[in-house]
Amino acid sequence: MHDKIFREGETMLNIYLKSKIHMATITRKEVYYEGSIEIDEELMGKAGISEGELVLVVNVNNAERFVTYVIKGKRGSREINLYGAAARLGEEGDRVIIMAFTFSDKPVKAKTIVLNEKNEIVQEK
Repeated sequence: MHDKIFREGETMLNIYLKSKIHMATITRKEVYYEGSIEIDEELMGKAGISEGELVLVVNVNNAERFVTYVIKGKRGSREINLYGAAARLGEEGDRVIIMAFTFSDKPVKAKTIVLNEKNEIVQEK
């Protein structure tokens, strides 16, 4: 099917999940603040997420989904903070899934970390 869409030698890029922080707990929210989602730098590194990277956030408590960018938080703080308009889409204590994606011509194995309610890593995949 794709051979009819693309000319010979062209490569189709798909969007694949590359990084996921699963079941993070929102620790703070501040509406009147410039920014978006702040993530502990250590958790960012373990998940392979960079400062400024575009992420999709899914709130498990209220089913809200939003796209935003990442602010690097204090290493070891275990904080996941929502700022600006994003702060209206979650409450302190809500559990969220934070996902980053990449373009590739081949499937990508996503790096996933699973957190407990204190934002401690309980599993790495």
